Amino acid sequence: MHRRVPSNLISAALVAALAAGFGPAEALAKKKKVDREESAYLHAAPGAAAALVGDEPITIAEIDALAAGRLMKVRQQEYEVRSTFLENLISDRLLDREAAARGVSREQLLRQEVTATVPDPSDAEIESYYNSNRGRYGAQTLDQVQGQIISILRSRELGERQRAYIRSLREKHGVRVLLEPPRVDVAHDDDAFRGPADAPVTIVAFSDYQCPYCSRAEATIDAVMEKYKDSVRLVYRDYPLSFHKNAQKASEAAECAEEQGRFWEMHRAMFANQSKLETAQLVETAAGLGLESERFKECLDSGKYSSEVQNDFNDGQRYGVTGTPTFFINGIMMVGAKGVDAFSAIIDQELSRAAD
Repeated sequence: MHRRVPSNLISAALVAALAAGFGPAEALAKKKKVDREESAYLHAAPGAAAALVGDEPITIAEIDALAAGRLMKVRQQEYEVRSTFLENLISDRLLDREAAARGVSREQLLRQEVTATVPDPSDAEIESYYNSNRGRYGAQTLDQVQGQIISILRSRELGERQRAYIRSLREKHGVRVLLEPPRVDVAHDDDAFRGPADAPVTIVAFSDYQCPYCSRAEATIDAVMEKYKDSVRLVYRDYPLSFHKNAQKASEAAECAEEQGRFWEMHRAMFANQSKLETAQLVETAAGLGLESERFKECLDSGKYSSEVQNDFNDGQRYGVTGTPTFFINGIMMVGAKGVDAFSAIIDQELSRAAD
């Protein structure tokens, strides 16, 4: 239980010290000691106080509620830094264990298992790289830069093979990552979703119909849903950015389509053609999908879902969303149009936790 320290504790202690015959310096030292004790007392209990206004505390919990979005970003950055260093330490330990088991040095192990397995790139690979990056080389011919390209391609392949080798060692030696990522308790609201309602993994996407990165992420999401089928549910929430002038109405259009049972059809159509998000064009798109045009237009013109879209946006800000797309996988934040592997790394870990 959080008990309040009397607000007159400091002044009473100072008066008592002076009355007891302590000099001003001694009395001040005694006051500072009480200061420290009061601070330790207040911050040792749940609902710790960050400040007192008279007798009324301002708690850490109050601050956290207001600063939740920014704090989430800080915690996410802290986790990512720790995770990066953790992965490096895991790799070092694995290589050291395997090298010791074989009676060789780490450098010898890497030469045997990685470096020696990397072939020189073929002429076709060298030419393909040169043609794809011709702007980088200006007037230089393929013959002039061939050595550079070979080095680049070998380095790239070396990195891939070393990562693959480390993955094999993780399985061989049994690595369990116990570092927990920060999580947000993300509400699903009553937003449209795909996949089973009771799936062990839920992805909540905050997205913007006019955002090119969000459109690019759609193919990845489809691949993720296909890969995990009954294990993943996707919830879509709106986060229309202010500098995308058509994003708000597009979000409302998806809600109006939901009224007629066509949310995902409208959703896909808008992402497939982001140049047609003006109100009149949205009505045309809806008609092309077989929706009742007048009913859809009336819904869109009325703005009946503007507050619903705004609620999604406000929630996103509370959770730390600052750009799109942002995903929360069982509450774990992932920002940007990442590939399937990035989703899988988190989903596989979550499924493993659910199975334990």
